[in-house]
Amino acid sequence: MLDISELMTPRRSLVIISPEATVDEARRTMAAHAIRHLPVLDESGMMIGLVSQTDVLVAGNDGDRPVREIMVRELDVVDERSNVRHAAMIMFRHKRSCLPVTRDGQLQGIVTDSDFLGVAITLMEQLEAVEPEPEVESEIDAENVEMRDDVTS
Repeated sequence: MLDISELMTPRRSLVIISPEATVDEARRTMAAHAIRHLPVLDESGMMIGLVSQTDVLVAGNDGDRPVREIMVRELDVVDERSNVRHAAMIMFRHKRSCLPVTRDGQLQGIVTDSDFLGVAITLMEQLEAVEPEPEVESEIDAENVEMRDDVTS
């Protein structure tokens, strides 16, 4: 079984933000890195919240507001030794687009819905390699020819 640590973005690759940063800074950071989630870490490196693109959008024009006022503090997390299915079920049941991955309470990485889409695509490609899809285009063309024959008859 695949562990979530094999799928997550590791801590060393994460873009993080401080609770004192402004909403505008969070917006610019997300845009610059093409990301939708920012873990919020305090000065000791402990994760104290998470800011999503949705949180920033809801804040609207209140760009000078500190991130600590809009961040989500009550987070669902998953242990890095958890399997991928367990993490996916937490995200699905709680409608989360991001799940922090921890070990002994310390942030180790995050896993996002995009990571799971990547897994789904890989699985579909593997399935198609074993069971190729029928030629849909050929079937559609054949139906169009039959309809043209019916119309011209």
